[in-house]
Amino acid sequence: QWGHDFRPDYRRLAGVRAELGVPAAAFTATATPDVRADIAVQLGLRDPLDLITGFERSNLTLAVETCRGKQEKAAALHRLMADMGAPGIIYAATRKAVDAWADHLERLDVRAGRYHAGLSDEERSRVQDGFLAGTVDVIVATNAFGMGVDKPDIRFVAHVEVPGSVEAYYQEAGRAGRDGAPARCTLLFSPADVRTQEFFLAGSNPSPAVLRAAWRQMAEGQSDEAVVEALTHDAATGMSAATAVRLLRRTAESEGRPPGDGPMPLDEGLRVRKAERDRERLDTMVRYAFSRGCRTRFIYDYFAGGARGGTAPRCGTCDVCLGWGRAAARPLTDEELLRVRIALSGVGRLSGRFGVERIAQVLTGSRVRPVLDRGLDQIPTYGKLAMIPPDEVKDLLNVLADAGLVARQGIEGGRPGAFVLALTPEGRRVAMGQLRPELAFPVPTAARRGRARPRRGRGPTSAAGPSAGTLAATADATEPPADPAMLARLKEWRREEARRQGKPPYVIFHDSTLEALAAAPPRDRADLQRVRGIGPGKLEAYGEALLQLLG
Repeated sequence: QWGHDFRPDYRRLAGVRAELGVPAAAFTATATPDVRADIAVQLGLRDPLDLITGFERSNLTLAVETCRGKQEKAAALHRLMADMGAPGIIYAATRKAVDAWADHLERLDVRAGRYHAGLSDEERSRVQDGFLAGTVDVIVATNAFGMGVDKPDIRFVAHVEVPGSVEAYYQEAGRAGRDGAPARCTLLFSPADVRTQEFFLAGSNPSPAVLRAAWRQMAEGQSDEAVVEALTHDAATGMSAATAVRLLRRTAESEGRPPGDGPMPLDEGLRVRKAERDRERLDTMVRYAFSRGCRTRFIYDYFAGGARGGTAPRCGTCDVCLGWGRAAARPLTDEELLRVRIALSGVGRLSGRFGVERIAQVLTGSRVRPVLDRGLDQIPTYGKLAMIPPDEVKDLLNVLADAGLVARQGIEGGRPGAFVLALTPEGRRVAMGQLRPELAFPVPTAARRGRARPRRGRGPTSAAGPSAGTLAATADATEPPADPAMLARLKEWRREEARRQGKPPYVIFHDSTLEALAAAPPRDRADLQRVRGIGPGKLEAYGEALLQLLG
């Protein structure tokens, strides 16, 4: 499987090594236990020494922000750029997305460049050289950018679309902070983006029918371009056809026979296993995005596996360990507990069959056809949470999953990245009234709209839930509103500082950072550093000026 769709000649190395009678060592930046075992088999290694190291980098803050659409992604990206400053890399999945994000940044007067395979060699070289020289602050790129680019002072790497695997994500994210200074690696995650990776999966794993058709036409002496054109009906089939032709030609050449001669040189079993592995990789990447556990530990366990020599501790530096954007778990009111038990009962009755969307529709009493056609309106919990907006019920189901009361399970043979919900043993105990959990209960939609913008601190945040028996909007007493006069002074200072440096104001500080400062003015440098958006570099550059202004 290793090298099957990349460099088939790698599979011949074991024979070369045996012929030469030499020992061998294999080195790779990112490889899971299964892939390492596969490499050992392909190279004919017997009981090799397996050394795993280098996955933990304490200066990197790994973070995920779940976004509903491009507008939320843009806001999150602006905050990231304001928090960390330049230089940075923004990875997108497609050339079209790269161009769109680069255009967006250029409209904000950011010195941005774009890099993808659709540009000429000269354009790519010019952008890369500008980035390395510091005349380009942010480069927006597909995964075509990065190999061999060693710029040590990259302060952030943002992925505006989910990558296809943890391997790809960590290789790209790992380009940040190679100078050892703090850097942030943020995934702006929208579940809908998984469809782009599904498209790539289909294109990189041609069906047996496409492979056979390509092989027959290659046997007739047609050029690769003619074969691809004949098999292309749309973008998806075109990508699949191109992959099939490339695989067949490379594999035939590695076996020393002309394309189309004899049976296809691809092992069907290997092809199937490779497709399954690709799907599993995407599924794991989506699990990372949904996970509410330590992100560094997730990465460490994924790559190190059984060779890690014990349980990796919480890193203390990722967004989960720092408590960013997470409501603190708290005791539930009787009404909240009842809703939790109803939701868990609904999951239990539909366990392992449906995802968040469908279960939320059942709980809120939706009359959509998929609910009615399947008879889901007949289960006892149908409509029991009809008084709550559907998005709020979905938030609740996700909180239950984050707390381990509900498990997200992949669908065998289903769409990668799609999950069904199933009740866990602990969730069953809660549903049956045997356990009263503390949860980060979601704040009602009305309350989220009505409350003051939360302070973005570097420590754990809390969000007050609704009082018993009411869904009315309530002000969060723990989050004081920003002082208008102080906020105005801070924005004026930022405007002057941006003009002096010739930069956009948000590169100095984002609005959310100024609002946090105006809401609870820090008294010293230690207080300043606890405000999200004020890292070591910003503290050094602006700390004294801010303390004087806030004093």
